[in-house]
Amino acid sequence: MKMNISMNNSYIEVDTGTLLGNARAILASLGGAELIPVLKDDAYGLGMAPVAAVLCTLPEIRCIALSHVSEGLALRAAGNDRELLIMSAALPFQMDSAVEADLTLTCGRLGFAAELAEAARKIGKKAKLQVKIDAGLHRIGLEPHELAAFAEEYHQNADALDLTGVYSHFSDAEDLIRSEAQYALYLEALQTLEGLGVPVEQRHMSNSAASELYPQFHLDAVRIGRRLFMDRTEHPLCDVKEAASWRSYITSLKQRKAGDRIGYNGAVTLKQDAMIATVGVGYGDGLHQDLFKVRAPVLVGGKHGHLLVCCMDQCMIDVTGIDCAIGDEVTFFGYDGSGNFLSAQAQAALINDDEGCGLTSALSPRVKRIYT
Repeated sequence: MKMNISMNNSYIEVDTGTLLGNARAILASLGGAELIPVLKDDAYGLGMAPVAAVLCTLPEIRCIALSHVSEGLALRAAGNDRELLIMSAALPFQMDSAVEADLTLTCGRLGFAAELAEAARKIGKKAKLQVKIDAGLHRIGLEPHELAAFAEEYHQNADALDLTGVYSHFSDAEDLIRSEAQYALYLEALQTLEGLGVPVEQRHMSNSAASELYPQFHLDAVRIGRRLFMDRTEHPLCDVKEAASWRSYITSLKQRKAGDRIGYNGAVTLKQDAMIATVGVGYGDGLHQDLFKVRAPVLVGGKHGHLLVCCMDQCMIDVTGIDCAIGDEVTFFGYDGSGNFLSAQAQAALINDDEGCGLTSALSPRVKRIYT
């Protein structure tokens, strides 16, 4: 491991054993529904191709969900052969490459299926697609009044299309009443499509939050992103563990006096004498600046230091009372080298971020990704 990280100021370690354990725990909780890992945004910053390779050692993983065509093409280039569902709206000029790579595109507007069929005929192979129903999120998706027109469009182009599923998405999984209404709207849309002769091969609506709260909505498959890597922020189910840890090192230690001003433009004025550590990580690495506003904790020698000032490439931490030295480890979230734990979900909650995956997704490429 040290050979991989010695030239990097920080690294995020993904525990592949924990990742697999989380996936197995989720599979066991789904009552037979399929697990579709959501690995968008480079698997929430943890490395799309390596994470996919680990998860695909499980034979139950048949499909992976991504956001953009570029992600699907990258995962194909890495050798992944699973079905790859692209959940965002693909653009017309991306369709040829998507069909060539055997990506499954999402149809969320009228006209899309015809455009995709045209690309498929030009290439000489069927194009895979799934239909997205807008149940209330109002991002992309067919609305109830558009289903008849879609059915006509589909039947006109069915020779060039392989429709593998129809899905939707909750707008607020924490709101049971709203979620029940959206679920009912989705089921009505499925009945409408089937009545119009459109095949419904696979049904899925739940994401991580919905899968934790409402097992009654599991249907044929569940799309899981955040839950692969960490449990709920509030009232965790304790069936998954945090799989990633971000660590760096102390580069400088200085005793400062009360009244000293720390950082650009005197960002912080010390109220009392303090030992200040500098760490070679800043907002350029993806360290969230709002964490400094709340003096969020970090692990230093198994104890809590506190974030003080953030620059682009370095930050300053109050380590008063902590026995530490230059080169010692600093853990921003996850487990330190001695097994002490600082939850990414708890860190995110300090700044009202809804999920700790927002912290991992923000990490820049110069944070080394390693897999153990």
